[in-house]
Amino acid sequence: MIKKRVSIKDIARLAGVSSPTVSRALHGRGRISDLTRTRIIEIANQVGYTPSLVARGLVTQRSYCVGLIVPTFADPFHSQVAQGVEEAARRHHYSIFLASTDVDPVREVEIARTFHGRQVDGIIVSASRVGNRYADWLDETGMPMVLINPHIISDQVHSIYHDDYKGGCHLMQHLLARGYRRIAYIGNERGARPSVERQRAWFESMQAAGLQPEVTVNGPNGRFNGGIMAAEQLLAKADTCWHAPPDAIFCYNDTMAISAMAVLRAHGLQTPADVAVTGFDDIDVAEFLDPPLTTLRQPRQQMGAQALQILLALIEQTPNVCVPQATAMNGELIVRGST
Repeated sequence: MIKKRVSIKDIARLAGVSSPTVSRALHGRGRISDLTRTRIIEIANQVGYTPSLVARGLVTQRSYCVGLIVPTFADPFHSQVAQGVEEAARRHHYSIFLASTDVDPVREVEIARTFHGRQVDGIIVSASRVGNRYADWLDETGMPMVLINPHIISDQVHSIYHDDYKGGCHLMQHLLARGYRRIAYIGNERGARPSVERQRAWFESMQAAGLQPEVTVNGPNGRFNGGIMAAEQLLAKADTCWHAPPDAIFCYNDTMAISAMAVLRAHGLQTPADVAVTGFDDIDVAEFLDPPLTTLRQPRQQMGAQALQILLALIEQTPNVCVPQATAMNGELIVRGST
């Protein structure tokens, strides 16, 4: 037998007050005595009252759901971003629909359209491959949207991104200050803007130090297998250019850095005694490696939470956030044993 759902009318009957009074008490709105409010909340808790989001949506014309699109579930970076979004959403009584594109721009757009069809109140996309191509669709649908670390920064769509160039420069300044001179770069050919900006930081920092930025290889992706392939090619390229291994490697992300360290061990090279290694992101496992990984910590959860705050302001149509803007955030250099 299906148990009947407790309603506001049931609570009103038990408390001996009107339904509007119960509604004001539960939502913290309107003039009502503290004693009455406390008594109503206690009764609601005792009878196991759960607000109906369907009924709430009929009144407010909202679903109280937000769509979150990530490129892959395998990258710890995006799980941390998702955690930031989810925690902020929970504080505002929103639910999250989560989907992965498998790094496919076509699928990203399909998911966004599906979320729109599901009548979510807004959409957040992490590491969007589509970027400013959303502009026309947003004009057409009126769907609030915020992009996190998009691969193209656009003034047509709200976005939050990490300043990868500045972060990369911090890493390079650290390596140069430690005396490393044969510094190589491992990139991600699918990394788009973040990889380009990190590689630019490496390239320009080497030039500014009077060094030749000769050795760089892009892996086919930013995952472990991509890192292994890139590191093997990098060692061969370094032998051709320098007739020696690099004395430091700046990697696109922590996952590729972990792969690079494994390849170095397989070649009989120790980190950092023979080759220092840095990552980027500061995923949870980075500090537990042997040696622990020096990296640039992105404020992943804060980026997710900030994206949700902007999205809610767009949903509420707050005037001062209606004009699309790109918000840059800065990370933190975390120095550990790998350098």
